[in-house]
Amino acid sequence: MRAGHISFYFPGSRSIFTGDTLFSLSCGKLFEGTPEQMFSSLTKIMSLPDDTNVYCGHEYTLSNSKFALSIEPGNEELQSYAAHIAHLRNKGLPTIPTLLKKEKSCNPFLRTSSMEIRRSLNIPATANDAEALGVIRRAKDNF
Repeated sequence: MRAGHISFYFPGSRSIFTGDTLFSLSCGKLFEGTPEQMFSSLTKIMSLPDDTNVYCGHEYTLSNSKFALSIEPGNEELQSYAAHIAHLRNKGLPTIPTLLKKEKSCNPFLRTSSMEIRRSLNIPATANDAEALGVIRRAKDNF
């Protein structure tokens, strides 16, 4: 997250261009921002309709899927999505756009309340969602 980074939402085309804020199955690194600021930005994006097409700034979905599966291996929708991603990338096809609905069910940075993720990363039950996001981001940075 860089100070001043913006996303562009186009309701008429049900599309958001998130740049480096939200990736498929991840979020941007916290270069200048805090976990609280990133959580606030992601919360705004999550408030959009589920059928919103998400266009992010980079094609990192395959590597992001490996991290997501490492901390939430029991998420069956994530397992299915990861297989689909691998299939697309093996054919040289893009994984973007993705649907916001898919991200809500699979992206660990949008699933900070997931008990499986919290157990995997030893995040206390008392930690708020922004604190959990910070732990998830540090784990991803070191993955």
